[in-house]
Amino acid sequence: MEHRFSDLIILLASGINQRRLYFDDHPKVQAFSRDFVIQLRDLLAGDEGDAFSFGVYKGKFVRNGKYLVGPSIAGRSLISFAEHLGCGGFSFTLPLEPRHIVTFFRLAATLKGPLPGLDAAHRLFQDEGIAHIGLANPFIEGKGGRLEEGEGRSSELGSDPVLASDDFSSLMGIYQALYEIVARNNASTAQGGAVDIADARSSGEKLVNATGNGVMDVMQFIRYPDYDSYTIGHSVRVGALAVVVGRRLGLAPEVISDLATAGLLHDLGKGRIPENILFKPDKLDSEERKIMQSHPVLGAEILLASGEASEIMVSAAWGHHIRYDGRGYPAMPPWHKPGFAAAIIHVCDVFEALTATRPYKKPMPPLQAYEIMFRDRAAFDPRPLAALVQALGLYPPGSEVVLHDGRRAVVTHAGNDLNNPVIRTTHDPLGEPLDAGADEIIDLGRPDSPQIADILLIGDGRPAVTT
Repeated sequence: MEHRFSDLIILLASGINQRRLYFDDHPKVQAFSRDFVIQLRDLLAGDEGDAFSFGVYKGKFVRNGKYLVGPSIAGRSLISFAEHLGCGGFSFTLPLEPRHIVTFFRLAATLKGPLPGLDAAHRLFQDEGIAHIGLANPFIEGKGGRLEEGEGRSSELGSDPVLASDDFSSLMGIYQALYEIVARNNASTAQGGAVDIADARSSGEKLVNATGNGVMDVMQFIRYPDYDSYTIGHSVRVGALAVVVGRRLGLAPEVISDLATAGLLHDLGKGRIPENILFKPDKLDSEERKIMQSHPVLGAEILLASGEASEIMVSAAWGHHIRYDGRGYPAMPPWHKPGFAAAIIHVCDVFEALTATRPYKKPMPPLQAYEIMFRDRAAFDPRPLAALVQALGLYPPGSEVVLHDGRRAVVTHAGNDLNNPVIRTTHDPLGEPLDAGADEIIDLGRPDSPQIADILLIGDGRPAVTT
């Protein structure tokens, strides 16, 4: 159920992003407002009470005393709106209408700076005719990490404001920046604008500098509740995977930074593909497939036109669909071999596509993805493919697992044995979250260690594989 809350938050943020590009009556803005109201009605028709509420605290979304990591990555535009309003969160009730959400999108997209206080925010909503959207009082942190209401109006969140431990603070801002730069570049190129290479490179460098062995990987929290966001989340995850592979291969830090940036930008050309083809849920016909397969060339042309892209970035955009045996697209002479950077991004691109949740498919367990990739021996350069498996193991960092004794844990990094990662426990055998300091780091490769019973698939949150 929790993923439905996250999806609604990301849907709001996506609507704000669309309104930044277009206008109130644009079909995409209208569609996002209608979808939100429909999903809100569906959610509140169950046992979730009479309001959909969430908080905003220190640049992150909070609900029921927990940080919502995925929405906080994808929803920076909504967080910024809350910060400008000076509020501690939002509450949505029925009978909310799409027109109210459209106005909400417009205010979030056009408000350029902070208001003088929460009372001013309430007046703004009243003047704009926004009904059934409440603004919560900003939070302050009290004793024991407990969040308390500041002075002003009563909080409408209706949740226990005790924050669980936050494992992702060091990476949250970086992943938010990655998501923002991909979204901004995709939108700009779709409108015929320029690509911001410098910002993408800076974000890639920060990821390389921050992500080391044993650092929690948050890729599995980047969900895809709508078509627009999954194209963004895919590029962010490919960029992060490229860092993992590049480090395992022992490449120089500056090369890994270029690979990270290449991953963020490799699908830029899709911004020039018509949306009815790009997001078609059914099989493409031959003409549509031809148009779709032009996106690597379009992406390379966009990067070349910028005058700032490196050879690695252009090569990755051009060649990330070229197989190791030279087949794939764009069509190349028989003697051509894809560049090593393109080969790395190709491996990361396919693995991400197989293991991630999409609107049209469920995610695939990593082991099954590896099996598919190794069966097609001619498709992938064996060096980056082996490096990917060695770096991630059978349980990629960040994956949630269930132990035989019922405890839940998160994988921190691959162990010496690919079948037995190093984990950190997060829940007791009854499924209750562990208190701060009660977690345990366990190397499952040790003889007396517990065994994994289930893996919670990346981005899905459901047990799917029994080992």
